[in-house]
Amino acid sequence: MQASPVSQSFAGQLIVGEGVAISGTLSIPGRVIIEGSLEGELQADELLVYPKGVVSAKVRVRTADVHGTTRQALEVAGYLCIRSTGRVHDRISCGEIEIERGGIVSGSVSFSGLPAEASASQASPAPEAENLPSFAQRLTGT
Repeated sequence: MQASPVSQSFAGQLIVGEGVAISGTLSIPGRVIIEGSLEGELQADELLVYPKGVVSAKVRVRTADVHGTTRQALEVAGYLCIRSTGRVHDRISCGEIEIERGGIVSGSVSFSGLPAEASASQASPAPEAENLPSFAQRLTGT
């Protein structure tokens, strides 16, 4: 049985839609997109927190793009971007950080992991918050 185009395009990803709350210990091989809320622990390759997204979890990822809120330790091996609407509360450990005007960090920041040159070359540019497609748009390709 062949996988559908939709399941192939989201293979290895987790999308938590707006209004959805999940909790637990999660290990995701690809990208995690949070429009709702997540509690517990998360290990993934990439994390994208939408403006209404809330992550109350210990997070370990390669790259993170925060438009919403995180409330526990955030460990990013490479590039972390906190957007103008982003709020990061608690300890941050990252290889490289960018904070847009208006972005808030409430807690400590330490640098470790990949050298800046390596993380910058591996990080893909993140979309601006106003250009982020909704889950329905991503699902239908519109």
